[in-house]
Amino acid sequence: MRGRILPPLLAMAVFLGCQAASAEEVWKFGPGLKWKKKGEFEIGLSGYGQLDFGSFLNWEPGDPEQGLANDDFDVPRLRIGIDGEWRRLSFEFQGEFGDLVNFEEDVDVDRLRDAWLDLRFAKALRLRVGNQKVPVSPEWLTSARRIDLVLRSLIAGSLAPNRDWGVLFHGDIGTWIEYQAGVFEGDGRARRERAETTAAVRVVIRPAESLAFGASFSQGDVAADPEGPGAQPEPKGIEGQAFSGFEFFHRKFVNGQRRRIGAEVSWVGGPVALKSEFLRMREERLGQGATFEDLPALVGTGWAVSATWLVTGEKKKTGITPRRPLGRGPGALELAVRYDDLRFDDDGPAAGFAGVGDRSRNVRPAQDQAVTGGLSWWPIGGVRLMTDIVIERFLDPLVAPKPGRQGNYVTLLARLQLELP
Repeated sequence: MRGRILPPLLAMAVFLGCQAASAEEVWKFGPGLKWKKKGEFEIGLSGYGQLDFGSFLNWEPGDPEQGLANDDFDVPRLRIGIDGEWRRLSFEFQGEFGDLVNFEEDVDVDRLRDAWLDLRFAKALRLRVGNQKVPVSPEWLTSARRIDLVLRSLIAGSLAPNRDWGVLFHGDIGTWIEYQAGVFEGDGRARRERAETTAAVRVVIRPAESLAFGASFSQGDVAADPEGPGAQPEPKGIEGQAFSGFEFFHRKFVNGQRRRIGAEVSWVGGPVALKSEFLRMREERLGQGATFEDLPALVGTGWAVSATWLVTGEKKKTGITPRRPLGRGPGALELAVRYDDLRFDDDGPAAGFAGVGDRSRNVRPAQDQAVTGGLSWWPIGGVRLMTDIVIERFLDPLVAPKPGRQGNYVTLLARLQLELP
């Protein structure tokens, strides 16, 4: 499928460039660069970069192999791409170059991000083909340069799918229903825990301009690595990671159906926004016991609720542009707070010894609860500085970062973000 999709993307980009060369051209200079012929086509350069810093004030992992995220400067994203439109056709092709400037030599980054073509038949019907986000979780579907805090929620980081090759139908029905429905090769093209063919759907209903309710669903099958003499299968279950990178729930051997069910609600009123999201994932463990018996399915359940307030009065929307940029005012300033709760367990009876092994029948429950407070400042358009403080608590004292101490693990995060429009 990749071989059939990528060449048309590149060919379309070249075609649009040739069209522009022979037409009346309009150049727009600024932080970004666009080439446009009114009413016919538009092609432009887009991208952003992020420089992060993390500090773990009282983290002392008891397991020396349990590393944390980089306690120093890091470049998690440096993305450059082209996007554009030609009549009813739009496209985006974006690459990731963060690994080229990352301070860690062993970082392995998936360099291909969005790579798709989108054909508009009508407002209510569009067809998108290519490498794209599987439509589950509004936090995951929000670009990393638009999220309210430095890191996405726990459920978006651990339970949500990723990008994969697929075909997606989407559109707006009237002014109050938005939908996305598609079939993908998997639920995370570059992930080792990738499921096979995955179907996904998301519907959002907007009864008022400021209010939205939504639900999402995805389902695919995970195939366990083959067993046998000399074989070293790896578990393909989802892992639970704290904001620091600490793995509080290790991968388990899974085989069979992987299903996600999500719900969401949001309200935006001028400079204030409230959001809430729930996500549940269930993974079957068929034939994954020590003697190849079926085990109870694994269940990951989480929710997050957040609030933001643009203190300087700008309206909350996709991109923030200061009403009074630095030099003529304070820029734009936003306060944010979020509560996260993520729990893993199995759906079998709570009988017998509860273990943490990758083939345990009765899985020992694991849970991470976190409160995050953040401050974002846009001195001018395209520049954003962020600072967060995260306080986490873990359910199980035996598998906590420091065994015996469940709570009050503090992480400090900071980010400088520069972007093209």
